[in-house]
Amino acid sequence: MVMIQGGDVKYIESPDLLPKARFILPVYATETGYVKNIDADMVGSLAIYLGAGRMSDSNKIDNTSGIVLQKKIGSEVKVGETVAYVHANDENKAISAVKNLSDAFKYSDKSVNVKSRVLETYGI
Repeated sequence: MVMIQGGDVKYIESPDLLPKARFILPVYATETGYVKNIDADMVGSLAIYLGAGRMSDSNKIDNTSGIVLQKKIGSEVKVGETVAYVHANDENKAISAVKNLSDAFKYSDKSVNVKSRVLETYGI
């Protein structure tokens, strides 16, 4: 069990106190329907591109950058509805990530049956 010392609790109680990226841009649904798939490889690669991860030990991690998904597979969406947010400190990277992240979402006009990948793997 990890004990939190003194003033550290304030960040748990008020996450708004944590530092934020300079640019927080929405990613909008391009179709009405249901989220059929989200390309996890693309999401991960874009997060690294934004600075939320690193390709080598020499790269620095930007703790304020990243991607926040607002919708998951099976979620019903309408065109123009926010499906994710890109957090970045470089405006050009943020804009580029928004365009690419939009392509990570695939939609269906029919309801999507969401199955657990773990259960599916074990045939349950």
